[in-house]
Amino acid sequence: PSPPLCAVVILMGDDLGYGELGAFGARAIATPRLDALAAQGARFTRAYAGYTVCAPSRTALMTGRHSGSFLKANLSGTDIAPGEAVTLAEVLEGAGYATAVYGKSAPLKTPEGSGFDAFLGQVDQTACHNMYPSAIDDGVAGEGGVPLPLNAAGNRSREECMAHPERYNYTVDVFTQGALGWLDAHVSPHGADRSPFFLYLSLTVPHAGGWTDKGAEQGSPVPTNFQYASRSDWPEVERDHAAAVTYMDAAFGAVLDRLDALGVAKNTLVLAASDNGAHLEGGHSVTFFNSTGGLRGHKRSMYEGGVRSPTIVRWPGVVSPGSVSAFPWAFWDLLPTLAEVAGNTKSVPGDVDGISILPTLRGMPQRRAEQDFLFFTGNTDWADAPTSAAGLPQEVKGGAVTDGAPVVTAYSVVVGELKAVAKECANQPSTQDKLQIFNISADPFETHDLAATPEGAAHAQAILELVVPRNLSCACYQCGISWRDFEMHAESAPMKQP
Repeated sequence: PSPPLCAVVILMGDDLGYGELGAFGARAIATPRLDALAAQGARFTRAYAGYTVCAPSRTALMTGRHSGSFLKANLSGTDIAPGEAVTLAEVLEGAGYATAVYGKSAPLKTPEGSGFDAFLGQVDQTACHNMYPSAIDDGVAGEGGVPLPLNAAGNRSREECMAHPERYNYTVDVFTQGALGWLDAHVSPHGADRSPFFLYLSLTVPHAGGWTDKGAEQGSPVPTNFQYASRSDWPEVERDHAAAVTYMDAAFGAVLDRLDALGVAKNTLVLAASDNGAHLEGGHSVTFFNSTGGLRGHKRSMYEGGVRSPTIVRWPGVVSPGSVSAFPWAFWDLLPTLAEVAGNTKSVPGDVDGISILPTLRGMPQRRAEQDFLFFTGNTDWADAPTSAAGLPQEVKGGAVTDGAPVVTAYSVVVGELKAVAKECANQPSTQDKLQIFNISADPFETHDLAATPEGAAHAQAILELVVPRNLSCACYQCGISWRDFEMHAESAPMKQP
């Protein structure tokens, strides 16, 4: 039987790089609260987000499916309306959990119709770029129905918001205070009320953003630069970026403190993660702080730097304090895992891609079967992994469908210690696909492509023989290509159902 569980808390950073937490090697950016959380729990060195960009990654989190299966499940990869999929929140709600999401709700268009009892935040992804918006959303008033009066009245700019933070509403503060208030309302002091709950605090930093309502990625809005204000040798945007990470850390720390104050921390599973790799938007450079921890690529990359997540799990009495796990798992594994934790596996659809990693959380040996490989899709351009944003558009655009020609995209596969990257894929993986092959145990930074070696060629063939029969899609999401373009081609060459 599963250990008794009072609560599940997921603390999600937005575009937080693998190398931006002290527990994962960061030196210039202070993250004391998450570092302490890692010391109290487990640090996962091969945990992956669901995708290399936001909404598809969170679709994987909410549905237990990777992007190769979105088409078969009729998922857009960017939006989920009520009833379109069984969500993680619905599984926990079905186990008797009170549920709430504060912050970025994507891909859920109506969170309170998709398993959450309470919601305050931002539904639209572009609106999430506005860290000082004039209004936000909730489940009662709808999109833009909750005014933030200080922002509506103020002259919002970096200078004004940092000089007079008390005069403005910063969304990180609004979301965090909302989450704390919800905890207070659902947990009696000192743990007298032991009813289970699921809190998803999904902050919109350190994603690039702006100070207006235009969705612009002007920089890294944050009310204060903390100790970084004196670093005149750093570019302004990097001082702001470091401060945004530290501000996020403090917000997560406030939730951890409240769990302690309410007497439920000892019976709560807390997971902290990022929805994809480090970004290079708003003027931020992934190399300035070594935001990827040396991993190749970044957000919108098929390499490890695009999808590896700095993931921490604390679960007192279950997860060993200070432990480190190299077991490979991804966002889509959380739905079956938490379903097992909550005792509601019957609500999990039989065709999800995820597996339960509860044995790993318990410190037991666990081997990921080859057929449970990790699979990511993206744009062909994302398999080139530039290290600088110089000359690139703000949003990297994908190819277009012309005269019914196949859409060419990319995919990557993780099988044990091996990583394969296919730069070109026409709708579905094929035995003719050319793969790059890396041993990410011996070569974590993916610098040595083994494809030209006899051993590498054999690995490539074995991986294709494993992947191709699964009839997966290599459709790209949130990359300038409509998922419906792939649906069109899938209709002309039907995908076999498993």
